[in-house]
Amino acid sequence: MLNKLYINNKAVPFIILFLLVASFGLLIPKLGFYWDDWPVIFMTETQGSTGFWDFYQYDRPFSAWTYLLSAPILGTSPIGWHIYSLLLRWLTVVFLWLTLQKIWPSKPRQTFWIALLFSVYPIFNQQPVAVAYSQHWTSYLFYFVSIYLMLFSQKGRRFYYPWVLLSAFFSLIHMVTMEYFIGLELFRPIILWTYHYNYENISNKLVIFKKTLFSSWPYLVLLGIYVIWRLFFLNLADNDPNDPVFLKQITEAPVQALLDLLQIALQDLIYFLSSWFVGINPTIIDLRRPFFIVSTGISLITVVLLGLVLSRYKPIFQASISKRWHLQAVLFGITAALFGTLPVWMIGRQASLGLYGNRFGLAAMFGLSVALVGFLEWLSNRISVKITVICFLIGIAIHSHLYTAKSYVDSWEKQQRVYWQLSWRAPHIQPGTAIISDGEIFRYVGIYSTAMGFALLYPPTEDPQDMAYWFFSMGRGLNNMTEEMISGVPLTGSLRNYFFEGESKDALLLYLPGKNRCVRILRVNDPNTKEIPNLLKQVISISNLDRIKKDAHRDWSPPENIFGKEPEHSWCYYFESAELARQYQDWDEVIQLYQVAEQQEYSPSEMIEYLPLIDALLHTDRIEEAYQLSSQIKRLSDKIDDPICRVWLNNIENQNNTEIIYTYEKINKLLNCFD
Repeated sequence: MLNKLYINNKAVPFIILFLLVASFGLLIPKLGFYWDDWPVIFMTETQGSTGFWDFYQYDRPFSAWTYLLSAPILGTSPIGWHIYSLLLRWLTVVFLWLTLQKIWPSKPRQTFWIALLFSVYPIFNQQPVAVAYSQHWTSYLFYFVSIYLMLFSQKGRRFYYPWVLLSAFFSLIHMVTMEYFIGLELFRPIILWTYHYNYENISNKLVIFKKTLFSSWPYLVLLGIYVIWRLFFLNLADNDPNDPVFLKQITEAPVQALLDLLQIALQDLIYFLSSWFVGINPTIIDLRRPFFIVSTGISLITVVLLGLVLSRYKPIFQASISKRWHLQAVLFGITAALFGTLPVWMIGRQASLGLYGNRFGLAAMFGLSVALVGFLEWLSNRISVKITVICFLIGIAIHSHLYTAKSYVDSWEKQQRVYWQLSWRAPHIQPGTAIISDGEIFRYVGIYSTAMGFALLYPPTEDPQDMAYWFFSMGRGLNNMTEEMISGVPLTGSLRNYFFEGESKDALLLYLPGKNRCVRILRVNDPNTKEIPNLLKQVISISNLDRIKKDAHRDWSPPENIFGKEPEHSWCYYFESAELARQYQDWDEVIQLYQVAEQQEYSPSEMIEYLPLIDALLHTDRIEEAYQLSSQIKRLSDKIDDPICRVWLNNIENQNNTEIIYTYEKINKLLNCFD
């Protein structure tokens, strides 16, 4: 049966979709929002479509149109955005494949292979940042649509100009949306030259030159107009974040500027070529971890199925082509990669640096995929060898993308856990409150995006641009002003047209002990001094619990469409609720919450989370119970002797109760307090 089964071009888009789903789609239900997703979600939730124009005046004024169309439909639920972004990526690959078929009509296998490699090329590993990168995939898609229409217009004079105008329209839209792919616009004449040479089988180079010049001049003029407008006439609301600094450097120190350009170009090219093997990390091999077994199985099954499909792919050849195609493909591909990345280097950026830097390699993926297949053509004449190598590379990429997605899943789970626990601990926080931690608390998120998440956790202000809350990291500048913060100093934060103003003494110090531990808002007299990071310990006196209100504002609850359904009320729910009751000295409520947790057989992963109960027992004169609990904790853990002692001492200082003083002496002997 399999010997008679063959695959033709009609199946190619579906095969590409299958590969993309295997690489990026399986974990979509568990993915959430990250990095630059959060500002878009904040605007969608608080302002609807009105906020996008003002926000994007700071770098790309016309890029707002993508969210004006998509945000009202997709809303603020993560899963819709992830499906949408994956579909955009799929359409981009499909139009790349259609375009390559026109450039090299007699190489359908090779163009299919190029499309497959491009679809999963591991340079870019930020697909889970779905909201933000939907703009990039929209622009990339429009570029290939424009190229496809341009080549389609070459088939004849009938309707030539309407097709050219439509192609130019897509070219203009992708450039004004974002400048990531304008370098590939410079590559357009080479695409046309290659098309005329192969599709029309013209060998006279003068004829090819004339045809190329005639076909490409409208697009080059359009590109020139865009560049002049972008450099000299575009008025941004602030300094241009994509200023072409290289143009200034080369006029001041040309030799040094060229050396710098050459250096970052070489660094990026090596990074591009080696990215297939970055995902080969022997430390992830762990046969006891279910995810390793499952991800490896998915990669192997996908590769085996893909190998069968590629071996059964029987295209129809349309024309002859030079036997030296591999050389043409390698030169074509490397040139495209250089042109695609040139704008990035011109603004002093590079793809090989930074957590989010690999996004600058998106434009290079097109040319690199072509060059890689060209290299395989030179390497071997046997189709089976080439299919084996391609499947091997794709298998590596799938496994790498699955592990990357898993790390994003972990980040989202942590975000959901922290946000919900904070809502239990602080049902309402007074506007103007700075939330401070010792460092960034979520991977793949960042400072301002975390601030947007906190802002969405609570009711919006009348003016959404007046941010009620902001997140600060002590490790990002505040560590140099600890004395000023203790004395009282203004704290400000901003993102484009969104601003926050607060005071250091109106801050809450947020501490995240670990995955299985509960979120804590530090108290001025917090007893757990050894565990608290030094950066927070230095300014613990500014943690102002009065900013927290016991009742939610107007019965507000965190939007489940954004943060997911409220988690089961397990241990951390009771702990956070007990901490809130402790803040308001509702000691009976604290004891009752711990009793309910015990009845439901919940318990903490660290004994220190019993401290609120000890405090409540001492405040309600249940001193013997407090002693018994302290003794029990001592038997289970010897890491929190001093924090327990500190709770007892705080009660001695506040109550002057002789029984507490007497019992503390027993505690002191048992725990060797502060020894």
